[in-house]
Amino acid sequence: MYYYIYDDFIQDKRFEKDLQEVENRLTDLGIAGRIARLALFRDAEEMVRDEVSRGGISTVVIVGNDESVRKVLNVITESHVVFGMIPLGSKNSLAEILGVPVGVAACDILSARIIETIDVGTINGRRFMTGVSIPNFSAEISCEDRFRVYPQSEGSLEVWNLSRGYMNQTEIISNPCDGKLEAIIRTKTGGRGWLRRGGHQESVLPLSSFAIRSKDPIVAYADGTEMTGTRFDIGVEPMTLQVITGRNRQFCS
Repeated sequence: MYYYIYDDFIQDKRFEKDLQEVENRLTDLGIAGRIARLALFRDAEEMVRDEVSRGGISTVVIVGNDESVRKVLNVITESHVVFGMIPLGSKNSLAEILGVPVGVAACDILSARIIETIDVGTINGRRFMTGVSIPNFSAEISCEDRFRVYPQSEGSLEVWNLSRGYMNQTEIISNPCDGKLEAIIRTKTGGRGWLRRGGHQESVLPLSSFAIRSKDPIVAYADGTEMTGTRFDIGVEPMTLQVITGRNRQFCS
């Protein structure tokens, strides 16, 4: 059975027509299911966990955007159900990578049910799907207890799982099916031991786990969620999440 979670923002009147089209198409395709609506004071994870525990739920579909996925990713992953999306509104870069179009056309993607199993990242025990960003970074990285890295000057750190970004001035999509995360360190030109690209130095480390330790608190963004601390343990759970994708997905399995 399909379980549809409507994020609170799409309950605005401006999405009323879109939702009606979506619900009609899901009925036509024979994949209509239970519907839950998120609200400001309703715990999304607890709601999904309770529903799945009752049994009969095989697929959880988020109706919303990238931020909507973040609200329930942890519980969907641990529940071992299939994850799907019907993107609405803006901020749908994740759906684009998965090959899922915005609006009613996403219903046909759900019906076709092309399922890929991908890695999920973790930071301090919290799961993330796309990646982690630390804009102001100068901390020590301990890489799988094998070696340590410390940038010679302040820069930025990006950790990619299912992300789209630039390397060597070329846009690339990270591989979420290799059991690795890509840690990209960028510093200003002038340090030692980094690859130089357009006034910045760049280093890429494919890792399955690493630790960040800082004397002063730093701010990290995991799938857009802000976290502040001096210690971050980052890892990957290989081939953990089953995702419904379109034929035009932008990553290789």
